Amino acid sequence: MSLPTPRSGLRALVLGLVPLLMIGTLLVSSPAQAQRVSPSFFGMHDANIAGGSLPAVTVGSVRLWDTGTAWRQIEKRPGRFDFRALDTAVNTALNAGLRPMVVLGQTPRFYASKPKAAGWYGAGASSMPKNVSAWKRYVTKVAKRYKTSVDYQIWNEPNVIGFWSGTVGQMAKLTATGSVAINKAAGRKATIVAPSFPLRLKSQQKWFKKYWAAKVGGKSVARMVDVVSANPYPLADQGPEASMKLLAFAKRVLPQQARRKPLWNTEINYGLLGGDTAKRIPEATQAAYVARTLLLNAGGSIKRMYWYSWRINGIANTHLVEDDGTTLTRAGRAWQVVRGWIVDTDVTCAVTARGQLKGLYTCTARVGADEVRRIYWKPTGGAVPVTTSNTTTSWTDLDGATTTHVGPLTLTVNNAPVMVSSLN
Repeated sequence: MSLPTPRSGLRALVLGLVPLLMIGTLLVSSPAQAQRVSPSFFGMHDANIAGGSLPAVTVGSVRLWDTGTAWRQIEKRPGRFDFRALDTAVNTALNAGLRPMVVLGQTPRFYASKPKAAGWYGAGASSMPKNVSAWKRYVTKVAKRYKTSVDYQIWNEPNVIGFWSGTVGQMAKLTATGSVAINKAAGRKATIVAPSFPLRLKSQQKWFKKYWAAKVGGKSVARMVDVVSANPYPLADQGPEASMKLLAFAKRVLPQQARRKPLWNTEINYGLLGGDTAKRIPEATQAAYVARTLLLNAGGSIKRMYWYSWRINGIANTHLVEDDGTTLTRAGRAWQVVRGWIVDTDVTCAVTARGQLKGLYTCTARVGADEVRRIYWKPTGGAVPVTTSNTTTSWTDLDGATTTHVGPLTLTVNNAPVMVSSLN
């Protein structure tokens, strides 16, 4: 489980092109390069995967966190490793065609340099190992076992005291040691993911910058990993657009060498208060949040986005499944609908900067040479009418209802994305 904390925002996410809009003065941001949205982009956490369970929505990757597969849950006595839960989780994912990511912390208490240190995973779990060789031995065991069939994340949220009580320099050392061990045991084609970082507190942002400025043996940590990771939970009363500002911050402050690497959003949900029960929000808002999260991350060149989580308890406000664990909520159905809109397409997104349509978001998903899907929403400030060009063939809402149409189409657009399909 991840327990994030409050945060600040930066510049708006602005990418892509807007089609012909007939109402108001239009000014949109400069377009960015389109991203091809692969099936692995759609990531998920499922706490029950080590028991052979899988989500009932379509995903392409899974992050193995809160699954009973942390370091201290595998090495329960010094030198004794129980991989049964992790084996089941990995094999369940692979057999379903999903890409698993193993998260390599937390420290067993008998290795902890601070065995009484408080931690979400128990006393000492957040501590720096008193002997780095124990960490190296564990990481080597995991990498030899799974080779390149999984991705390897160094640690979860080291800028949150409940997950890491050590220093920036110590986390950099674990990164360096883990990287060498993985490359040696699994081969240089293994994917090494940097620790994940919440960013909504100024103190967390400062920790993030210090980590990426760190060096071990004169080498930048950016040379030791293949992927940058962030958990961009916004403030409890904020939604997906605020989350994207935090990812924009991450991109902006990274050193050049790290900026060239893929950025993965490894945890996201909304309404989190640091462990307390989240305030309930309407089902329609939950569906809109899920849709906008997928669209903004795809249009923001985020290579993977892992939803937290398939069965979330009351700590977050947006739920994909009912309490029975199988019946999709309206938000879960929206996941399926939006995935169908953007998977295997080239996506860009933009926001209108001023005029009557100020605050209107448009994502463009190109399907080969023949079809263009334009997805509109306006998160705040009330609904606006949007008129498309005369090539419109249909439009679809978040419930999946499609209406066929020929010629110019005017829609009233609010905070729930709607997709308009047109021929080139």
